[in-house]
Amino acid sequence: MKHLVRAILLGCALAGAAAADERFDYVLHCAGCHKLNGSGSTVVPALDEIGRLVALPGGREYIGRVPGVAQAPLDSERLAALLNWLIGEHGGAAPQPLYDEVEIETLRRQPLRDPVAARAALIEDQKDCKDCND
Repeated sequence: MKHLVRAILLGCALAGAAAADERFDYVLHCAGCHKLNGSGSTVVPALDEIGRLVALPGGREYIGRVPGVAQAPLDSERLAALLNWLIGEHGGAAPQPLYDEVEIETLRRQPLRDPVAARAALIEDQKDCKDCND
């Protein structure tokens, strides 16, 4: 019984440590522009729409190509974990399927030159999309 309790506690600690890594990466690499609470600024969007955005056709790719994401000084595996946590934390649910190292590696090779125009195009395209979620 002691071993079971220790195993459960260790599992909980490791799960908490993983989330702590993503929170640390967010503070270090994202919060400077998006703020600690994800509220953004007049230049950088708030993160409260990220769940809806990632669900749009092309939205998943957009997120991985935003310059702040694509050029983040994290390896692709750690960046994928950060995005999965971030979208779950601010968007209500982690993306499905989860981002992985291979997908992030591919997306970050082509950072967007104009993320504001790309975001506006995604949102405009969604207005005409009958199969998109509200």
